[in-house]
Amino acid sequence: MKRFLLFIATLSVAGCLNTGAPADASSNPATETFAASLHIDISKMTKTANGVYYSDTKVGTGATLTGVPRVSVTYTGYLKDGSTFAPRDSTVFDLSTLIFGMQDGMQGMREGGERVLVIPSALGYGPNGQGLIPPNSTLVFDVVLSHIG
Repeated sequence: MKRFLLFIATLSVAGCLNTGAPADASSNPATETFAASLHIDISKMTKTANGVYYSDTKVGTGATLTGVPRVSVTYTGYLKDGSTFAPRDSTVFDLSTLIFGMQDGMQGMREGGERVLVIPSALGYGPNGQGLIPPNSTLVFDVVLSHIG
């Protein structure tokens, strides 16, 4: 019993220690600065209920994206410092295979439209990062939706 109480006391003290790391290191696009080359003005963007910011550069005239269908898109991915982590690529994929921030931010797009997405790290690759993407990075995507289905 003494060992158990000592274990509990140790956990309690350890939980109070400040390691210097924030409890939640997720990015927050509303408080961040973006490279001028990205032309991001968060105050003029729409925010989804889940926290993705978006702005339509061009509103398409085709079908409207709803759900997570197969889509044909051209996109470029940037970090907030303006560096490219995903060069412009034209591809077809199931929307369900992408990070949640892209799934959420593309909803409501119309075929032929172009949209800029600003995705907080919690809806991107989070604390793990991915390839050229550092942990807890805000992501910026320029997406052109060519076809749904």
